[in-house]
Amino acid sequence: MKNVMGFIPAGGKGMRMKPFKLIKELLPVLIQNEGQENEVNLLIENAVNVLHSGGIKNVVCTINFDKEILMKILSDIGGPSSDMKFSFVMQKHLDTEYGLPLGIAAAEPFIRGHTIFMKFPDTIVYPLNCFEELYEFHCEKKSDLTLGVFPTDNSKNLGPVMIDKNHKIIRLEDKPDNPSENNTWNVLIWEDSFLDLLMREVELYRKSHTVKNQELKIYDIMVKAIEENLNVNAYFFEDGRCIDISCVQDATLLWNQYGSKTGHNIVM
Repeated sequence: MKNVMGFIPAGGKGMRMKPFKLIKELLPVLIQNEGQENEVNLLIENAVNVLHSGGIKNVVCTINFDKEILMKILSDIGGPSSDMKFSFVMQKHLDTEYGLPLGIAAAEPFIRGHTIFMKFPDTIVYPLNCFEELYEFHCEKKSDLTLGVFPTDNSKNLGPVMIDKNHKIIRLEDKPDNPSENNTWNVLIWEDSFLDLLMREVELYRKSHTVKNQELKIYDIMVKAIEENLNVNAYFFEDGRCIDISCVQDATLLWNQYGSKTGHNIVM
């Protein structure tokens, strides 16, 4: 069995945060812990905790030159008293290349040869230990790619998935006007077979795209993986939840949902 490794793609420009000065990954968010007191985490700290709860000890994180502070923040989290270690890859060419697959491609030399657990730095998913259950399913299915799928109230702005009774994907959607399901995929586990396909598509994109900032979507590569008969499966966390923090207003809403219960609301 290959070693597992975590991957956090934090190399994006975060345009939806403008004109707010703080990078999105450092927004404080309220995390609900079942049976315990709620706690405040930095958004990216929550991503780290979710990976750690899945047994991950080594994490590769893509960043850009505007987010060098994340190197210090995560290195402090992975300090001498921690069993987690972080490596950083600088994502370049953001003025001409756009899309999650480009961040994955930048990290390819370091993540190849591992089973990868990918967690977005700007979402909160429940259960917090979802990777533990997802990895068991991934191994059972001997998947090339496994999608963790969660209920959400915001599927119109995310990635709904239709799944059959055998956990195969009937249809993927990308920010649809009329979503087929009130869910979204959010965490991924993949093997080198999926990485090979992704690297091929990145190479084709770099050879063919002519429009500045034309996006290469991970959605398109996942669809291609299904079309080419890779073993792609989806696992639905029926009692789970996904919260997307795309802008300051999303973080404010999260706090105010808690504040409505305590009588303490905030304004940003």
